[in-house]
Amino acid sequence: MHLFFLLSVCCVSYAENQADAAQKLRAILTDMSTLDAEFIQIVYSPEGDRLHETSGQLHASRPGQVRWETAPPMEQLLVSDGTTLWLFDPDLEQVTIRSFSDDLAKTPAVLFVGDLAAVEQTYRVSVTSDQLTVFTLIPLTDDNLYEKLTLSFDRKKPTGMKLWDGLGQRTEIEFSSTEINRPISPALFTFIPPEGVDILRDE
Repeated sequence: MHLFFLLSVCCVSYAENQADAAQKLRAILTDMSTLDAEFIQIVYSPEGDRLHETSGQLHASRPGQVRWETAPPMEQLLVSDGTTLWLFDPDLEQVTIRSFSDDLAKTPAVLFVGDLAAVEQTYRVSVTSDQLTVFTLIPLTDDNLYEKLTLSFDRKKPTGMKLWDGLGQRTEIEFSSTEINRPISPALFTFIPPEGVDILRDE
């Protein structure tokens, strides 16, 4: 009887902690209508070796508007207006156009400006707090590209993300010069393909 009682309390406490963590993440993200930051992105092999590093600029606005621009030599531009997503690769002179979705695999920044209810329905959320507040998100199903993600905040300001994929690779994204809730021009979230590029439609 005592063991059953302890297990019951443990399970209730665990569920409450999960709910508290998700509620805390929701509160931070709800207060974030726009996000503007520079980033450095580093990809590591399963053995911990650095595979490549890129840098660029992120602009994001709720709901679902994202501009993720990677600087040369690995130049790419991803733009979403919340309905359509464009991926422009200048080296290949190619633009891929698809319908926007809250698919994290396509756009990790969606976590900041996507559907908040979908985050809670898709991930088990836990949180730790020290100098930074770090949320860990574990997918509830096995069909997610990433096995684990973390979001780090200094108070309510995002400082970084880490993503572990099914092959064991780890992607670390560090934000700097971060501003939240600053007005961002809607023009940044539209894209007109340059003349002469190949256009692929991913239905």
